[in-house]
Amino acid sequence: MMAGDADIAIIGAGAAGLAAAKRARELGLTFVLIEAKSRIGGRTHTDTASLGVAWDRGAHWLHSASVNPLTRIADELGHPYLKRQSFRTRHLHLGMRWADGRECDDYACTIDAAFGAVDALDAEGRDVPVAAALDRGSRWYRLIEHVDEAISGLPPEEISTLDLWHYEDTGENWPLARGYGALIEAYGADIPVSLETAATSIDWSGQGVAIETPKGTIRARSAIVTVSTNVLARGLIRFRPGVPARLQGALENVRTGAANKVAFKFSRDVFGLPDTSHASFMDERAPSRHALSFQIRPFGAELAIAYLGGRFAAEMEAAGEAAMIETARDALVTMFGTSILAHLEKAVTTAWSGDPHTLGAYSCALPGHGDDRRILAEPIGGRVFLAGEAVHPRWFSTVQGAFLSGIDAVERAAAVIGHCSPGGALTE
Repeated sequence: MMAGDADIAIIGAGAAGLAAAKRARELGLTFVLIEAKSRIGGRTHTDTASLGVAWDRGAHWLHSASVNPLTRIADELGHPYLKRQSFRTRHLHLGMRWADGRECDDYACTIDAAFGAVDALDAEGRDVPVAAALDRGSRWYRLIEHVDEAISGLPPEEISTLDLWHYEDTGENWPLARGYGALIEAYGADIPVSLETAATSIDWSGQGVAIETPKGTIRARSAIVTVSTNVLARGLIRFRPGVPARLQGALENVRTGAANKVAFKFSRDVFGLPDTSHASFMDERAPSRHALSFQIRPFGAELAIAYLGGRFAAEMEAAGEAAMIETARDALVTMFGTSILAHLEKAVTTAWSGDPHTLGAYSCALPGHGDDRRILAEPIGGRVFLAGEAVHPRWFSTVQGAFLSGIDAVERAAAVIGHCSPGGALTE
């Protein structure tokens, strides 16, 4: 259908684009789905090649799992997951020893209080940096900073308290045994996609839209664009005419932040922790050393996966793969001893900010712009709709948010072209 007409053209075959395509098919709409990468899944990608065992380069957790629509899809497709209330730290290393139970409880209470302070600022009607709610003198500040950066992809000075307050979380974070990328790939397996087909421009000056690609021009009555806010803000897809100034501002103020992983493969269990453990690291002997967290032996695989977020993730990615590996490896050695290195087989990293199709990991609104996601949901010219995790008002930064935003975008597009009335997926 690359050269023909369609009801809807969908740009991006991640969770949002695949959900949009499936919903369009259910509504009897013709569609064309294009993807710049050589695979589907977007920022969900289960890698089975680099380490010889499956691990998620991107999203991994079914967040708010009991109400997450993808949990039901995982059940239907036979993708198992581990039910747990939280991946909160149960193993905390302080640089010279493991924290005792009292210290772990103290850290847990402190981080709960930090999130409560953020909520209190918003209750006062203030949309200010999350940093304003944090106590930099706290013993646990570096860990709290790490958690904020991992959640939002930006440092606390650049995270909107109002945006964070909008996020709804049941506290259920269930890891998928085969990987989130594998689930999304299975979900979208029956959807026709034109891979390695990047959209270079969208002309919405006429009654419909014309999308230029290296393989030709796609003409459709409506378009759904699911790429990241950073890609759009930087004009990597040209709009003709340009996007409204109000939308351009929202794209720049709801940035796609930085988050990366360093994955280590070992020949045997060198940790002595239960399967699928979560361990945090904060070296109290070295105040300049950044805090880290690790997923240890997920589902029994001999892996340790370090999580980096925000400014630290961006700095480490810029420093290069070798520096990232060294930083995370040194933390593991401090925690578990040099003997583990004898069993280290391989280490690999992600680099989402350098990925030309994403330019980051997931979105976060800047202080003073906590309501700008509403602007992202406004149609362009009544026929171009944005979708993706950044557009969802409550479940941004998540796969389920992207998934629901794609469904909502199709239903709104269908209403415009006369196929149905909006179904309101964003408010379900």
